[in-house]
Amino acid sequence: MAYYKLKQICVYPSNEVTRTVLMQPSLFPSDDELPTWLHTVLLVIVVSPFAGFLFWFGVSGIYAGQLEPLSGPEFGQYFFGSLTLEGKPARIAGLSLVTLGSSFLAIAYRFSRLAGEGKFARLLPWVLLAVSQFLSLVVRAFN
Repeated sequence: MAYYKLKQICVYPSNEVTRTVLMQPSLFPSDDELPTWLHTVLLVIVVSPFAGFLFWFGVSGIYAGQLEPLSGPEFGQYFFGSLTLEGKPARIAGLSLVTLGSSFLAIAYRFSRLAGEGKFARLLPWVLLAVSQFLSLVVRAFN
């Protein structure tokens, strides 16, 4: 294709004069042009580093009954304190981490084309976040 065939016309007003500027189309296609399966895969790829980290430590805490201190978003800050959790508090903390990871996947679901515009898809990430915070408070009550 020749370069002049790829250009688009953009018209916008500027100081009472309308100017026409030739613009090259975007390097990436718009969201609507992607197939649904690719759109969904990209959403999962974006949230998987965040959710995967939480799932890994959450499931290991539930399975082993022991959870080492996890550093939070800032240095010197921990999710559940600076002590190793064992037994029931470790399992509840693991469930809290799994719930928090699920909220990231719920965000991806919310922005997917499969979700639609229902209230369920909009509320699910917030409900999962609230449940995760409640479980975190329960863990802190054990200590």
